[in-house]
Amino acid sequence: MNRKYFYLSQGLYGKKLTIKINNQGFCYNHDEIVDANKERFSEGGSAHKSWSKYSFYSKTNGYPDWANDFIRTI
Repeated sequence: MNRKYFYLSQGLYGKKLTIKINNQGFCYNHDEIVDANKERFSEGGSAHKSWSKYSFYSKTNGYPDWANDFIRTI
């Protein structure tokens, strides 16, 4: 799946997608990042508000530091 910015979504979860951000030169496995960071999306986590209110988390420039281990350059 091609996107223009880093994006995690409850609706995409479980689809085993690799997301490519061509204009920023990186890609990532959507489900791996969500699975490895479930505490961030849970109550009290840094991404909880966006995840619970809007059902997604996004970042328009680059990606969050906590996703570093899951990002690959393309």
